[in-house]
Amino acid sequence: MFAKLKKKIAEETAITQRPGGGTRIARSVSKESVASMGADSGDDFASDGSSSREDLSSQLLRRNEQIRKLEARLSDYAEQVRNLQKIKEKLEIALEKHQDSSMRKFQEQNETFQANRAKMAEGLALALARKDQEWSEKVDQLEKEKSFLTAQLQEMKNQSLNLFQRRDEMDELEEFQQQELSKVKHMLLKKEESLEKMEQELEARTRELSHTQEELRTSSQRSSDLSQKLEELQRHYSTLEEQRDHVTASKMGAENKLAALEQKEQELQACIQQLSIDLQKVTAETQEKEKLITHLQEKVTSLERRLEQNLSGEEYVQELLKEVTSSLWASQCWEGSFGGGGDCIKS
Repeated sequence: MFAKLKKKIAEETAITQRPGGGTRIARSVSKESVASMGADSGDDFASDGSSSREDLSSQLLRRNEQIRKLEARLSDYAEQVRNLQKIKEKLEIALEKHQDSSMRKFQEQNETFQANRAKMAEGLALALARKDQEWSEKVDQLEKEKSFLTAQLQEMKNQSLNLFQRRDEMDELEEFQQQELSKVKHMLLKKEESLEKMEQELEARTRELSHTQEELRTSSQRSSDLSQKLEELQRHYSTLEEQRDHVTASKMGAENKLAALEQKEQELQACIQQLSIDLQKVTAETQEKEKLITHLQEKVTSLERRLEQNLSGEEYVQELLKEVTSSLWASQCWEGSFGGGGDCIKS
């Protein structure tokens, strides 16, 4: 399509550049116009034979006017073609200049690229060398850190072994402490059982004492009755003296009865004294038991307080043995005191 357009433009340009070209075009156009007009007029004559000469001249004038308009339009087209030819030449010149400048720029950019490429290759080689050196230094540093961490790991393993050993020792010590504590608790239970037995015995003694006191009150009542009877006998003594001669035998019997009553009264007094002694002894035993209970409670409190403290293994064992020895000593002293010994409660 563009090839045909270029060919047509070239032909029109060649026609316009020839001398007298415009006249030929005009003549050719006028001939064609006349031919067409003749054909039209022939048709007109054929179709309408009654047309006049005036109509024919008016048609010729109209045809000539159309021819002039076409010639003017053709001149405009020729002018546009010449302008387009000039623009084409200018564009070709500009294209050649642009191609030359583009080639120069391309060569310059290629040379710059080659130079930059060489510089980049050199810089990259230097950077790689520096990186190799840095990585070598880092590898050496990592080797040193690895050795240091290996030593620390070995040290931590040794510390872990020591900690495990200490933990085993602490477990053994704790087991020993539990055993000793169980022994102490067992001893305390025994002491509590013995104390409970003593309390039961004390209650029995108290009941016995109450019974004895009741008997003593009964005996006192009897003694009072006997005293009243004695007074009555003394009141009647004067009367009996008058009848002494008559009732000598009765008097001797009464005196014998009185002697027997006095002996019985003495026996009752001795029994009262013995009961008082027993009461004092039971009271002393009760006080000794209370002291022992207080002492044992203090020892238990001390043991609990020391168990709560953060004592080392040896200190804890020593304190525990000391408390056990003290408790055993107090128990022996307590048994000795109730067996007839003196007061040996340790303050």
